[in-house]
Amino acid sequence: MKNLKNNLCRILILTLLVGLSFTGGNAQTNKLRKVKVYFWEFNKTTEGDEFTAFTREVDAKSPLRPTIEAFIAGPTAAEEAKGFAGLAYGDLKLSSVKLKNGTARLDFSREIRDDYNPGDLETLRFESAVIRTAKQFPGVKKVIVCVNGYNEFGIGMVIDERVACPKDK
Repeated sequence: MKNLKNNLCRILILTLLVGLSFTGGNAQTNKLRKVKVYFWEFNKTTEGDEFTAFTREVDAKSPLRPTIEAFIAGPTAAEEAKGFAGLAYGDLKLSSVKLKNGTARLDFSREIRDDYNPGDLETLRFESAVIRTAKQFPGVKKVIVCVNGYNEFGIGMVIDERVACPKDK
């Protein structure tokens, strides 16, 4: 019986040591952080384009990209049932996230089709909500939003021409 206990203790210690070696000596799991993503209430009775914040949990170590991915994923089924809609349009995909000197550059891609035009309000709602989502982080002071390398918002809509996003420096 004593040998059985000793053998079990050895196996347990060996298992713990092997487990620690695979986690780099840190048996802790990734810590999560609560963040906000903003959605639009499309069936509301009042005028205006206010957004409502919803909470998600993302990796605490590097939260910007997973937060924007959660924003792109849109509301849960329960949130949709309450009348909230995601703001990503035209099957947008997140291509890259770069943060440098307080400026977050968020590059998205989408297929341009003749049978689909998101319209001015849809693109402006998207830009506003994604900027608000990104600026919740203290290190983000400015946000540049690009779609297929262009600014689909603002002046490009006014002059009816595509305006290229600034080059990365």
